Amino acid sequence: MSADAHSGGAIILQARAGSTRLPAKVLRPFGDVTLLEHIVARLRATELPVWVATSTLHGDDPVAELAGQAGADVFRGDEADVLGRFAACVEAMPHRPDHIVRICADRPFVSPDVILDHVAAWVEAGRPAIVSSSIEPSFPIGLEVEVVATDALITAAAEARDPYEREHVTPYLYRHPDVFAQVSLTCPYGNYAHVRAVVDTFADYDALVRVNERLERVRADHGFEELLTLATVDLGTFPSEAAV
Repeated sequence: MSADAHSGGAIILQARAGSTRLPAKVLRPFGDVTLLEHIVARLRATELPVWVATSTLHGDDPVAELAGQAGADVFRGDEADVLGRFAACVEAMPHRPDHIVRICADRPFVSPDVILDHVAAWVEAGRPAIVSSSIEPSFPIGLEVEVVATDALITAAAEARDPYEREHVTPYLYRHPDVFAQVSLTCPYGNYAHVRAVVDTFADYDALVRVNERLERVRADHGFEELLTLATVDLGTFPSEAAV
């Protein structure tokens, strides 16, 4: 699916070096590049503008530099107030998008096709506040996508007060379904919510590096279907010896 019909949107990838369980994970090697570069490359395949939203902390200087080298636009904002960072990132864009695709930088197998399917669903549903595959989990953990209407995001940033809502960007929307229309997408191939494809700990990182090596032997630009095939073979136990 082409991104041409959805050129009014943009992707915001939230990334920072200060993760507690696995510090500087986005700067760690992943294949021939870093994890951050790997993810940015996959996101750029959608042909949507890609922005990396990191913090103003000195420790995130390498994140900002690497993101720019990878071809993403960069915005730097508050470390803890990620919702505010997203809203400020939108305001910094040369052209205000009508929707934002929110992605976290711990998801090496984020799928361009899945992203574009979510954007298409957002358009077909009449441009609701949010289209999400996190409402009824069925995609592998790490492949979920949220498409948020820009107006809804800006409203949430202005009204949310709970620190949890500020840190995690979209909870304010989910907590007010009477105000913000929500559409849930589920995985078309079945329930893969037991599959963990996110880098949170060193065990995750170690396992997913080797999963990526296996997938690249199948196809350099491996996609969603290849990941699900491997997950089926390995019973969804990527962060373990069973998957390597």
